[in-house]
Amino acid sequence: MAEKHTLDTMTPASSSNWYGADNKRMKLENSQSSSSMGTKSSLDPHQPPPSLVVHARAVPDGCSFQEILNHVARFGKISYLTMMPKIRQALIEFERLEDAVNCVRSTQENQIYILERPVFFNFSTSQEITRSPYGYSPSSQQPPQEESPMNNILLYTIFNPIYPITVDVIQTISSPCGIVQRVAIFRKNGVQALVEFDSTLSAQRAKQHLDGADIYAGCCTLKIEYARCQRVNVYKNDEMTWDYTIQDRRYLAWGIPMM
Repeated sequence: MAEKHTLDTMTPASSSNWYGADNKRMKLENSQSSSSMGTKSSLDPHQPPPSLVVHARAVPDGCSFQEILNHVARFGKISYLTMMPKIRQALIEFERLEDAVNCVRSTQENQIYILERPVFFNFSTSQEITRSPYGYSPSSQQPPQEESPMNNILLYTIFNPIYPITVDVIQTISSPCGIVQRVAIFRKNGVQALVEFDSTLSAQRAKQHLDGADIYAGCCTLKIEYARCQRVNVYKNDEMTWDYTIQDRRYLAWGIPMM
């Protein structure tokens, strides 16, 4: 059974490689990255305050969106639901805070079983769910989309992004799995990134090893799906987009190769 883990990697300037390490619970945090990427929130992930978003753990294999809705819809109107089957978790976003509170309190007092397995509910440290093409909004009346076929481009959705997410962060955690060609980060619906690899095999390896992992301990959880696009469009190299297959023309104009 897949286990949620935290990535152990390096600062963007380092060439160290964590891929293939024996320790499964690994950390990205170190003093240099902490000082360069901001200060973590003081929220305790084990005792989060009430939130619109409820976190479900131990979701059984084969559980569907509808099966979760059948058990939690009685607590109030749900605006969005997403599942992370690899780590057996789900996030449920209620429209009203009091409904989310009722859900957590009731399920902690009266155990809910889904597919004859106990499922545990608590508040999420996120205040809203990052929208994904593969999540589900009951009000839309549209069934969740099926995942795209395998290709060399992945869609990363980052839940609970307490730390800033830049192209350096994405490239650092992704490159041990294969050659990263292009990265584009966008924030229209939370924090997401398109990552283009050199091959489908590299993308498949990245999905297998990164899906469900925490970039930092207790936050920045990755959900990874195959993207529908054929190419990641990058028009400039900055902290939000980067094309690693070409050199920056600004540096070339000065005769200095880009590092």
